[in-house]
Amino acid sequence: MKSGKIKLIWSLSITAALFVILLQGYWLYNQYRFALEKSADEVSAQTLSAWDDYKAWRKAKLKTQRENLKAYNTNLNQETYTLYLSDLKKSTTDWTISINTVKNPEKPAIQHSRDSIDDPQKKTEYLLKEINKNLLLTDTITTLQKDSTTKWKEKLFETDSTLSTVFRFKTAENQNLVYDAVDVFLADMNSPFKISDMDSLIQQKTGNTGTRIDTLSLSGDSVLWLPKTIKNLSVISPSVTVVIPYNILKRKIANVNVPLVPARIIKTMAIQIIVSMIFLIVLIVCLSLQIQTISRQQRIGKLRQNFVNTTIHELKRPIQTLKTIVSYLQHSVSGESEMLNNARIETDNLTSYLQKLRDVNQAETMKESLLFSFFDFPALLNDCVENIRRNTEKPLRIEKPISHAPLFITADKTVMSNIIINLLENAVKYSGDEATIRFRAENRDNHLFFSISDNGIGIAPSEQSHVFDPFFRSKNAYVTSLPGMGLGLSYVKMAVEAHGGTIEIQSKPNNGTTVTVKIPQQ
Repeated sequence: MKSGKIKLIWSLSITAALFVILLQGYWLYNQYRFALEKSADEVSAQTLSAWDDYKAWRKAKLKTQRENLKAYNTNLNQETYTLYLSDLKKSTTDWTISINTVKNPEKPAIQHSRDSIDDPQKKTEYLLKEINKNLLLTDTITTLQKDSTTKWKEKLFETDSTLSTVFRFKTAENQNLVYDAVDVFLADMNSPFKISDMDSLIQQKTGNTGTRIDTLSLSGDSVLWLPKTIKNLSVISPSVTVVIPYNILKRKIANVNVPLVPARIIKTMAIQIIVSMIFLIVLIVCLSLQIQTISRQQRIGKLRQNFVNTTIHELKRPIQTLKTIVSYLQHSVSGESEMLNNARIETDNLTSYLQKLRDVNQAETMKESLLFSFFDFPALLNDCVENIRRNTEKPLRIEKPISHAPLFITADKTVMSNIIINLLENAVKYSGDEATIRFRAENRDNHLFFSISDNGIGIAPSEQSHVFDPFFRSKNAYVTSLPGMGLGLSYVKMAVEAHGGTIEIQSKPNNGTTVTVKIPQQ
């Protein structure tokens, strides 16, 4: 597969995955908003329920303490004004509400004239006169007001023993709301609104301890007849504000702010979040497997191409040499021994290349075909050294020959021989004019440890992680000038791992290489 197509597939796959992740995130966000709004509705309903309970409690208390109130009466002016604007019809009614209550004995009375104090009849006439003088409304409605309540007036009158509060206003609200406002006014006079009482009830209903309640009075003609809910559905600090008119006639309201806890809301979305996370994990795993598969196919294709090129290059030389030798033998008999020796060497090289190809091809199934036996490891090492001596013209010096003391191990003897020979061949091939080999071997902690060190050209740090890859060859100029297919160390690693062992390499450029093999023993 061409590199351009692979990049295109990767780009499309990653783009599609990101798009799906964004859609999933958007879906989760909407689910969170839905859960947030549902929670806000529940908290609002619980807060209003707490207010209804508090209002009912204050009204009940008022009934038991009725003696604190003298009387109250309402005057309903039956004059109704109706305006027609297009299809809109709106009626407005004049209300005059006079509420008389017994004064607090501890509060000093307002000083009036002697006549008004001594004569009850004059006292009553004075009060009614003041009410009519201050609250008489003669103007009529000529335009449709934005608010449902207009021309709000409130006056307070006192006698020695009576406190009179008179309200006059025009409103289009239902009369039941007005009567309820009077009841709430009387209840508030008897049991004033307490933030602490209301807060306790809200905590019982919602279980939220972070509630904040502020009280204030409306200005102008503004009046709130029914509670109003304001939702703040921000992601970080959501909250619900319920505006409660706890004394409508006095136009006093309480702002009840109840914070919504995001952790609780997210907890209710546990199933959606778990399903989304599983979906995203599966998506990421599938995408990773796809990328790995494509990368592996690309790597296999590249290895196949390198294999063909290397095979052609490496097999061409011994075949050409054999062809030359055969042609020479047809015309001359002198030097026949030397030519035959060269033919044998090249034939051995060709056989070695084919053997390595076969070994690497069979390496994946090597573990099932291992034939374990019990043998002396130092003796095997010495045999492998002698084999290398016979097949190289380079001087070979063993700096620390291993001891002839027996060191018996359990392994596949043939495969172990191939491992050692491959490591020795590399040590000799990539050393200088004289190859110096150092051996170490010991049986420790139920494992065989052996290492082979050389005085060669070493391996660059950037290439050390690739030396066990099939067909990998260093870019070093000296290495590329030598014959080879890059299969030796790849085969060694596969063989060691088939025995359940590990292999490590330590090298510095121009300072040689040390390969350490660890194989478990039972």
